[in-house]
Amino acid sequence: MNTTASLPLPAWPPQWPEIQQAVLDCLSSQHWADYRGPAAEQLAGNLAKRAGTESCRLMSSGSIGVETSLRSLGLPTGSRVALCGYDYPGNFRAIELAGFRPLLIDAATHNFSLAPAPLREVPAEELAAVLVSHLYGIPAEIQSIAAICQEKGWRLIEDACQVPGMTIAGKPAGSWGDCGVFSFGGNKPLTAGSGGALLSSDAAIAATWSRLLDRPSDALPIGELPAAALNAQLPRLDDCNQIRNHCTRQLIEQVPWIAGATEKRSPLQSQSAFTQYKLALQCESRTEVMDQLRELGIPAGPGYRSMHRSSQRRCDRWGDLPNCQELEQSLCLIDQRVLLCQGQAREQLIDALNRRSCT
Repeated sequence: MNTTASLPLPAWPPQWPEIQQAVLDCLSSQHWADYRGPAAEQLAGNLAKRAGTESCRLMSSGSIGVETSLRSLGLPTGSRVALCGYDYPGNFRAIELAGFRPLLIDAATHNFSLAPAPLREVPAEELAAVLVSHLYGIPAEIQSIAAICQEKGWRLIEDACQVPGMTIAGKPAGSWGDCGVFSFGGNKPLTAGSGGALLSSDAAIAATWSRLLDRPSDALPIGELPAAALNAQLPRLDDCNQIRNHCTRQLIEQVPWIAGATEKRSPLQSQSAFTQYKLALQCESRTEVMDQLRELGIPAGPGYRSMHRSSQRRCDRWGDLPNCQELEQSLCLIDQRVLLCQGQAREQLIDALNRRSCT
């Protein structure tokens, strides 16, 4: 008999009373159908302040935020844009849709993001921009990547969709590049089911957003009701990040097989504070591990599909991308609802995981 299938997990999206009240207040304010009402203006201001950027433009999704950021940089049509071969697939597509050609770079050996060493090998004239993502709570080596971009004259877009609230060397994620992007879709740490934000401290880039999106109404807006729900979540973002981070630390320190599955790419080894979203495990028998986790009532699934097999008609590659191939074959992701467990629920979670023989 399975005695652990009823493992209690927090609800996500959160069922906090302040979210419900914020949405009700918005409905009664007569602004809920505005393109740019007070809730959206407040959200944009709050996000820019938290990210330390001059400008924030709310979008209908993080994916369209990445595409818009590419279009706003003034790159010549057909320019090459580098990204990790293991990344959110929508970023590859955004590069194509913006009229550019992806250049795939291998992943680092100690995180899930683009590796600076092969990027540095690319001749300056071969590339126009770099798109880098922070994945699964571990920051990319954004300091090194930003320095390379500055040295070679490349533009930099920072995909911080999974890590709102993360700081790297004292600087907020989303503020390291020419543009930064947040996402509020799905089960992100800040969620409204859809939506995103585009961030920059470059006034010329921010001015381009208006030219691209105002027709004259906002072509790709986020509504007032989602904005109100997001405003209500912002005061709890740091606390939720702390809960996820502490739970991740306990799982790694108290469950030996999870320690082994995170040894190669562990958030505990990051030189900057991690901001956990999903916990990524590298497993030899991934399907078996996912099945065992699901038997416990733990939502788990595979990582992204690596893009190393993409047609040469669509992209270029810098080398064979062995780390990207390894990540595609081995990653199992534990959902952030698990990482929000506290108190007795977390103790029950750790006990259940220790009684499983996942490898």
